[in-house]
Amino acid sequence: MDIYIASTIIVALSLLYYGYDKKKSYELKEKELELEHKKLELEIMKLNKDVQTNNDERKDTQD
Repeated sequence: MDIYIASTIIVALSLLYYGYDKKKSYELKEKELELEHKKLELEIMKLNKDVQTNNDERKDTQD
């Protein structure tokens, strides 16, 4: 009976650790995706600024 309880406790602790480990890995992946999203937004803002600057320069040369 003692070996059954010990093995049950070991399996339960293993499952808890596995769940914790997966949760941390998913949280890390989520943070990486958020960072990539922010990088893309920044790149879009830079490109929009460049396009606006180019349009302003064209207007100045046409006048």
